[in-house]
Amino acid sequence: MAITLNPEHLPKLDIVALAQSGHIVRAERDTAEGGVPVFLTKEGWDELVLQHRKQSNEPIEQTASHLLPALEKISARILAEAARATETQKQEHAALFTLETDLFPSSPQTRLVLVADKTHPVVCALLGTLAQITLLLASHNTTMGEA
Repeated sequence: MAITLNPEHLPKLDIVALAQSGHIVRAERDTAEGGVPVFLTKEGWDELVLQHRKQSNEPIEQTASHLLPALEKISARILAEAARATETQKQEHAALFTLETDLFPSSPQTRLVLVADKTHPVVCALLGTLAQITLLLASHNTTMGEA
């Protein structure tokens, strides 16, 4: 399902700075052409790594290579659910979604927020728990686009 996103109507963040400083990490190896890059909060990534290591007892060096393919599929599914909700509810400017998932052991709800990069007209998706996303947005000077 394809939807059109206008970066001007989304909250603005410095995505590059957040990634370089380690506050967010890629939730995928590659973004599909015409797709939305997906990032996970650092706290969300750490939670997933810890949970995976508890279950698999594998060395940390192997954890990312095992987690990333699953996280890519989950991210794509969550984005598709958000697109479906946007289409169903006819929300042109929807940027925030809360879904019931079992992705994070600490919370039954996963928050997806669509944001635009402050310096480039690129839409990105951020995933985390409600608390993680709220803290990230509050602490990094999020500004709303012009409606």
